[in-house]
Amino acid sequence: MSMAERAAWDVRSQAGATKVESMRPGSAWGRGWDGACTAHELGRDANLSAVRSESGRAPSADGGWILGPVSAPLPPELPPSPPASRESSPASGLKRRHDSESEHGRNKKPRLASATTSRLRATSQSHPSSAAPATTVAISSRHEPAEDGEVKEEPQAGPSGIPSGLSFMPARRPRRGDNIPTSEWDSVYDKCFQKARALRFSSLSRVAAAHPHTSKEFKPLRNPPNASSYYAKDPLLMARLELIDSLLHFIYGLWCKDYSVRTCYRASWRTVNDFLQPTKKKLIAESHDDREKAFIGLLFTLDAYIHGRKLKYQATAIDRENDSKMNRLQIEWKAEKSKAQARAAAAAQASMPSATPNMLPSPASSNSANSSNSTPLGGHGTPGHNPAMDLGAQPDAGHSSGVADRPMAAPPPHIQIPVNTQFVVDRKSQSSGLLLSSHYLQTAQHTLTLPVMARHFPRTLARMMNSTLNPQDEHEPDFQDDDCELFWPPQAITGEGLGWVCLMGMAMVKEFGKEYGYQGVDGVVQKQGSEDVSGFPEPRFVPHTR
Repeated sequence: MSMAERAAWDVRSQAGATKVESMRPGSAWGRGWDGACTAHELGRDANLSAVRSESGRAPSADGGWILGPVSAPLPPELPPSPPASRESSPASGLKRRHDSESEHGRNKKPRLASATTSRLRATSQSHPSSAAPATTVAISSRHEPAEDGEVKEEPQAGPSGIPSGLSFMPARRPRRGDNIPTSEWDSVYDKCFQKARALRFSSLSRVAAAHPHTSKEFKPLRNPPNASSYYAKDPLLMARLELIDSLLHFIYGLWCKDYSVRTCYRASWRTVNDFLQPTKKKLIAESHDDREKAFIGLLFTLDAYIHGRKLKYQATAIDRENDSKMNRLQIEWKAEKSKAQARAAAAAQASMPSATPNMLPSPASSNSANSSNSTPLGGHGTPGHNPAMDLGAQPDAGHSSGVADRPMAAPPPHIQIPVNTQFVVDRKSQSSGLLLSSHYLQTAQHTLTLPVMARHFPRTLARMMNSTLNPQDEHEPDFQDDDCELFWPPQAITGEGLGWVCLMGMAMVKEFGKEYGYQGVDGVVQKQGSEDVSGFPEPRFVPHTR
């Protein structure tokens, strides 16, 4: 038997007459029954083509030969067929398992990459033209619903998921050192207050010009801004930015005065409250999106750090006063114990028996008494033990040896000393300030967080993240430098970090205002002579340490 006859015999034995009949045009296979083309049928088609190429004829169902040409095999891309039930579908088990694995790989996201890669590799070897649809399915499966227990993947901002602003590298300026003269700090203070007053006047002027013309508070601007600028489109937004900027310059100027002499002028910080509290209320009422609400958290953070600074520097003086009062209480306690010891000794002396006997003893009894007194046995000749004498021999509880670092023992409650009104006021101020600082920090966390900074103020956050400065380098940055390094503020309880908060806030205002063309001091409404508007009172410097 020739090679062509042997190949024809194999085909006939595997497929049968029915299968050969299905190859003819118009049959169910030719119409793409269920759109399925199994690997077995494609292989049989290839065998028939090989037989035909050798002999020029094709075998028939009964083992004979078909004269004439046979139509070419159908392409893999078959037209869609009518829906059919699973039982009547001629698709093989291999095809069904392939579909189920595809659905399983689409739903199981952790195993998507490996399953899809192996499936694409196998598909590309057998059907190169179907590799592109498989890739499309693999990519689109990221947006499909996840299974129970799986977290849906969110679209990322960029190739690495990091905002572009976080890659900004701040400029590293030469270190100025901590020996900056006081005159330079005074110059910075004057410059900050000058800018703060100009920004405050401009902000209040824009608010007055935004009132309706019929309002008694309406006051038009002498030089209205360009109609195409945001100063004309949204004057209230620009007024809020100027108000925040003004407050930051005021607070930073007062901090410079404090830092130059390493102290805290608490009376000056009390004047900030008249400006800070109305500004917070204004922002809470007029802020709209998360970016604007971040400035609400900034103002609460400023308030918390101001109270933290006052608490830390006030605690030093209060601690000295507390030590003085505790020493006074200890003196009173010791005096009371000394009096108690004296009374106990007097009472013990009075209770001792008289030295003169009632009647003269006999010589025999005298000799026995003398012998017993000369050599006491069992302690019969020793005087009675006086417990009151041991009171003075005991060491003080607060000054015992070996425990000098232990806190001083508290005297009994009945030991009292007089205090004045200022003593009570200082401690009330300290406890209230601690509670307020804690409350303000908790409130600030609702609107000012690291995710908010990364999303809306990435450049400012990058200046703090990519910094080589330390918490103690609060004096290094220049508040007018828009590219220098910054530092994330340390804990408010340390009493430091207020300068860092001001510098961070100034950077946030500039980054936010860049989108709207905010110009800071360069775009303010100029003041004419002694012109002024009613508004929030500005802070002032009061050289007082209490």
